[in-house]
Amino acid sequence: MAVLPYEVYKVIEKEVGKEKAEKIGKAIEEALNAIEKKALEQKPILKAEIKEELTKELATKADIAEVRAEIEKVKADLSAEVEKVRAEVKVLEVKFTAELRLIKLWLIILTVLVAVFNRDALGLILEIIRLLK
Repeated sequence: MAVLPYEVYKVIEKEVGKEKAEKIGKAIEEALNAIEKKALEQKPILKAEIKEELTKELATKADIAEVRAEIEKVKADLSAEVEKVRAEVKVLEVKFTAELRLIKLWLIILTVLVAVFNRDALGLILEIIRLLK
């Protein structure tokens, strides 16, 4: 129940007189009571509306589970892709090693040919081998 503050009542009384101040005071108190009653009636409605809005905005356990499932699926897809890339790298590594062996073989063959056809180069090659040891 709303009660008009004494200071407000005194101001009204000073302006319009004691009798009218009492009537105005009662009218204001009744208006305040009606507003308070209306506010109390609206409280559960507003509370329900706010709860509904928050429920729409907040993630539920089901929403979180769905997002986690999507994350796990992406992780699995990425793991599969990583494995594919690793397999491709291994294939390339084997090919590179084979090519490197072939290059070494050709280098040895060329060195032997140079040594066979150029006697001065043989001495130079032997000197380089001694320096490398």
